[in-house]
Amino acid sequence: MSKSSTKVIQLAELNEQDITLGKKLFPADKNYILKEVQMRTEEELLVWLIDYVKEYYETFHNPLGLVDTTIETIRAASFNKLNLFQEFYNDLAGIYRYKHGEIQLAFLFDGDSHYTKYRSEWKVTFMKWVTQLLSNRVIMRAFLEITVFGITNPKQLELILNRLKLYVENHFQLKIYKYKGIQEVTAA
Repeated sequence: MSKSSTKVIQLAELNEQDITLGKKLFPADKNYILKEVQMRTEEELLVWLIDYVKEYYETFHNPLGLVDTTIETIRAASFNKLNLFQEFYNDLAGIYRYKHGEIQLAFLFDGDSHYTKYRSEWKVTFMKWVTQLLSNRVIMRAFLEITVFGITNPKQLELILNRLKLYVENHFQLKIYKYKGIQEVTAA
């Protein structure tokens, strides 16, 4: 095996966004390759999420394909404020690292790099989790209110995003604190 056949991924130089994303949410949160993958796929997955919410709504709540004013509004809506869902994305990314982010790198015998492996696994898991979350009407409504119906009142927007965060925490039985990080919820 020659040296040229080895795949080496160089991690990007850290900037301010990387440093804020790079904070440890739990003591073993040290998988830097996975963090890098999650940071680089954020925009792509959030764009997918916004499109998927509309598609999911039409598939499961309008199976006959009837076109009324609501469906016309959903189809015509365009949304470009991805920053509103950064906290949602970061919460899911942190939960994924907490549940699946082993520090020890495994041997890969298929020739792929760890970066490629983590990227494909993260994307599949993110899409699966979003599908699970959208099955709840509260989550579906929250996404539609923000992306399609364009809630612009800051107080209302904050309440919707808090409702979204609370449901994610309840769904995964984890609590995400700003300074303490991720902690498991214990039954009282």
